[in-house]
Amino acid sequence: MDKNNYLTPQEQKIWQYIRDKDIIDNELIKDIFPEIKNNKRNKILHNLYKKDYIKRARKSLYYNPELLNDYYKLALRIKDGYLGLSSALKYYNLIEYEDYTIFIITKKYQKNVNINGTKYNIKFIPLKELFVGFEKKNNFYVSTIEKTIIDCFIKSRYVSYSVITKAIYDSNIDWKEFVKLIKKIKNNSLNQRLGYLLELMKKITGYKIPNFVLETLEKGIKTPIKLSNLKGKTTYNPKWKVQDNIGSEEILSWWQ
Repeated sequence: MDKNNYLTPQEQKIWQYIRDKDIIDNELIKDIFPEIKNNKRNKILHNLYKKDYIKRARKSLYYNPELLNDYYKLALRIKDGYLGLSSALKYYNLIEYEDYTIFIITKKYQKNVNINGTKYNIKFIPLKELFVGFEKKNNFYVSTIEKTIIDCFIKSRYVSYSVITKAIYDSNIDWKEFVKLIKKIKNNSLNQRLGYLLELMKKITGYKIPNFVLETLEKGIKTPIKLSNLKGKTTYNPKWKVQDNIGSEEILSWWQ
């Protein structure tokens, strides 16, 4: 990275050390230059940012867009949470396309962050009491396959039903763990949509679903609901009390 902006001798010394680093923070500088005071380290990093040598992710956290290749790592350094939705599907190789939005599930934090200098942005989505069902993999947290599928249903505006059903078909779901999560979440609308779509998959694709899964979901049937907020023609399923306003051709477009 060649820059014309003038650097002070101390800034130049720091820059020579961090120029090959993808993610930079105060602690990284402290490890090598403990003699530089904390406030001064922050000031130097801020100056390098203002002079366009590095980009700012949040206060005291910076990155080099030319070297950055682990966007998940940066996202989870900005705010603690777990990799979820289509980002988790991508992690498990359940989608093929590159989604330039990185989804991080948090307990309460909500924000959109652009990773300037790249094509990516980060969306932090709070799930409050549903902030469960994740595990540590490769030094960061990601939702389990079972919770990933459930989260995609909970936040279906971010992931299409065709993507979700294809992921279900291609994944190796632990149905006992799946049911355990469903019972913990206690969401009737979620149960109805899940039950309707799983039974639709079973009918059209021959996908095998254990009876105890559908039986558990049936217990959550209450009032009629819409499959989505889209407007258009609907087909009503009396068993699940679901108004399908998307259609099986779209939901299972990958099967056609």
